[in-house]
Amino acid sequence: MKLTKRENQLLELLLLQNEYQATTFFGSQLSVSNKTIYSDLKNIQEYLEKTNLKIERMPRKGIYLVGSEENKEQLKSLLSRESITVLEDETFSPAYRQLTILSDILLYENRMTYDHYAVQFLISKQSIKKDMDEVIDYLESNGVTAGVNRDSSKNEKETKIQKVYKKYLISYSKKYHPYAETDQRDNLTYFSAIIDPQIVYQVNLFIEKLMIHTGKVLNNYFVYSLRLSLSILLIRLKSGHHVEKQNEFVFKDLQKMQLYMIALAFSEEMNQELKCIFFKHDIQFLCSLLLAHGVVPGAADLPIDQKIHETTLALIEEMAHLLNVTVDQDQQLYQSLISHIIPMIHRLENDIYVRNPLKNNIKKQYTTMFTLTQFASAVFEKKYGLFLNEDEVSFLTIHFQVAFEKIQSTKHVLIVCGNGLATSELIFNRIKQNLPASVVVEIATEKQVMENPIDDIDLIISAIPLEQTSLPIIHVSALPTADEVAMIATYLSNMSEHEKTLMYSKKKNSVSVDAFIQEELIFLNMTLKKKEEILDHLIEQYEKLGFVEKGFKESIFQREALGDTSIISGAAIPHGAPETVKETRLSFMTTKNPVRWGANDVRLIITIAIAEKDLAIAKDLVSVLYDIIDSAENVQEIIKSQSAAELMAYVKRRTAEDVF
Repeated sequence: MKLTKRENQLLELLLLQNEYQATTFFGSQLSVSNKTIYSDLKNIQEYLEKTNLKIERMPRKGIYLVGSEENKEQLKSLLSRESITVLEDETFSPAYRQLTILSDILLYENRMTYDHYAVQFLISKQSIKKDMDEVIDYLESNGVTAGVNRDSSKNEKETKIQKVYKKYLISYSKKYHPYAETDQRDNLTYFSAIIDPQIVYQVNLFIEKLMIHTGKVLNNYFVYSLRLSLSILLIRLKSGHHVEKQNEFVFKDLQKMQLYMIALAFSEEMNQELKCIFFKHDIQFLCSLLLAHGVVPGAADLPIDQKIHETTLALIEEMAHLLNVTVDQDQQLYQSLISHIIPMIHRLENDIYVRNPLKNNIKKQYTTMFTLTQFASAVFEKKYGLFLNEDEVSFLTIHFQVAFEKIQSTKHVLIVCGNGLATSELIFNRIKQNLPASVVVEIATEKQVMENPIDDIDLIISAIPLEQTSLPIIHVSALPTADEVAMIATYLSNMSEHEKTLMYSKKKNSVSVDAFIQEELIFLNMTLKKKEEILDHLIEQYEKLGFVEKGFKESIFQREALGDTSIISGAAIPHGAPETVKETRLSFMTTKNPVRWGANDVRLIITIAIAEKDLAIAKDLVSVLYDIIDSAENVQEIIKSQSAAELMAYVKRRTAEDVF
């Protein structure tokens, strides 16, 4: 326990006295009231509990420090030897009063009167009013509207409330506890009246385990800053306040989402220990906090058996082969995958499923990487007999996309069309055809552009007026013409020139799709009404032609059970495990009427059956197919085909020309 400056002075006065002295004597010496002296004496008595000294108060005589001279001399020595005072009388300083008031307003939303604070701090209401004015000025200067009624903070964004409060704590600590930033053992005891010590204990325990688990020791300031951020977050959650949806771009979410499992584990533990309930956006915000403080995924303290080690290496080698990129040289990729795969296997073996909040965005914006990861994930079926659902595949996709972008410079393009989602989708689908993975395209609202940093955006394609001079902007009409789309294509081509691509190149690396299509696997205007009937029919044809093994059917249906293989353009793309395919073949089926296929109604079904021997061309083949079916216009053209020859001609034409 530490004493304030005034309490220390009072104790020194007591040590100097040889007889009882009236309370007014000490009050006059320290220029404080009798009431303040009585308050200080309570803290001093607690401090003296282990010294064999005690304060004795006698009616009409006063106050005296009782104990042997030897013990008094020892205490004097202690006081001179130890720095037990703060920089000033902290607990009765204006800064501490203002911290308390700010905490009540911003952190707890408590309704306290001037009288309450006047009694608590033993000062006048006028002084409290002055403190309150200082607090209001601080809040308003930081963009938080707050009045004496303390209610207006409820209208503020939760992230802003936490940021503004943390800023004040850091400023306060620098003045009164300057060594807190450099002491990782610090327990924030000086904030114990504001922050529940149990929260601090759980936070410190988590940070300690986190560094052991990941094998990375955070520097002192990161530990201190993360301790404050997590404590504030938990206090707000316990009070029922949750983080708002983060209006960020998806490509900025990938790196922080590598830490999702760490954040999820922390949320579950805090729910059990502190009754804190985390919502989806709270967990995503926690991921941001961890990333900002230098946390990286890893598993330094988990036992890695040989089987898991070999499976992870096999997954990485398979992806390096599919991508034709040296991701197998990335040691951090191995560490991040291991930290995910070990608990993932445990989850799947025990039928525990975790949702990935970015799954749909990943499937849309990183289609090829997602599909290739699905193919590579067959190693888990071989090694463990486990099929990965789309949530787990999308988690793995995040790790590979982050590793891919470290090797290859990635350009980021935003499509901004106000509230016209249909227009945005139209532009997105048109420019995405034949687009290299070195260019990541995302649909954004005008609000997102205004509220987020866009320094790392390379191009904005907008159908609405935007006042933005720092970035190149291509303005297009609400329904882009062929010339406008061609202009965009030219710009993107120049922007990604000389860069390696994940997508295929027509001039150098093109793959002949028609080589894997044959008339016996084309079925037009079918009257089948259910997904299961269609799959049974297609699988039966593959088996009759001898292109697949016995397990092909099981792998197709297992894949369908794990996620939706349809897309919004009206097509479905079921696919089987490569090890069950003898010869790579594609099948096409169109139906007379729409068939419900997961989340969408479809009339075009393309079955992808790629043999293991052809996995080297998988990325090109998948890219070509997605380029075709991403567009509802292309899907409609295929559905109109009256013969197998007409369908094959259209597909060949689409993959042989630069059509946008």
